[in-house]
Amino acid sequence: MSRRTSSALVALLALVGSTLLAGCGALPGSSGDQERARPAPVTTPGPALYSDVVARMAEEGTATFVFSGVGGGETLSGQGAMRFTDGSFDADVTLTMSETGRVRAVLLPSASYLALPAARGLPRAKPWMKVASRPRTRLGRTLTPVVDQLRTSFDPEGSLGLLRAARRVEEVGPATVEDVATTQYHAVLDLRRATAQVDGTTKDQFQSMLDAGVTALEYEVWVDMSGLPRRFSADIPTTSGLYSVTGIYRDWGRKVSIAAPKAKHVFDADKLKG
Repeated sequence: MSRRTSSALVALLALVGSTLLAGCGALPGSSGDQERARPAPVTTPGPALYSDVVARMAEEGTATFVFSGVGGGETLSGQGAMRFTDGSFDADVTLTMSETGRVRAVLLPSASYLALPAARGLPRAKPWMKVASRPRTRLGRTLTPVVDQLRTSFDPEGSLGLLRAARRVEEVGPATVEDVATTQYHAVLDLRRATAQVDGTTKDQFQSMLDAGVTALEYEVWVDMSGLPRRFSADIPTTSGLYSVTGIYRDWGRKVSIAAPKAKHVFDADKLKG
């Protein structure tokens, strides 16, 4: 694999990672242009709702999801499966973007694997790029922030952590998501407070919003009667424009298959020196 090829790979993955983070990772919700006229809305503390939802997710252990979004002249859609075990998060995610085509990522504790469109320079017989949790080469270290962005974007426990920045969450009322009875919640998040409670790529993204003059985010989430998240919707202002995304969680507690690809199909980023 040439240095020129690896540079193109890094540029592509950076585009994918930044778009996902802006579009999916924050899970703040749809714009609050529509005023609600209820004189005395029912509210609940954001941290309490967060604790209850995360506890239920951990009890179920697995879920599948679908999502779609648009922003910055880019469209994306995809689906995946997630698993939560002992505080860790695994996922197998497939997404399609209008500019970059189809990309798949398998995120495991010890390593992550990225599969790119065939024309992006990886050997045809080895379409997967392995990135270790502690890479030894410059390419691996360069790709690590991209992997971190993917994890941040798709880990609902981390994303829902934004509820901790909402002192009060408004209960909009009952709603149905794919024939499942839910309660819809709306929150206005103080972006400065949220930024102080996160780190890594999410913190960088929030800081860029603050630098652009964005001080609040609005968040919508639909929670079923057992306390599990079923849907989210987001309109997120960023320096690159407005990103809009919707997502649906399904199949909580059902068995999912999340595994590393076969070794013969993997190109290890730690094998490329320089």
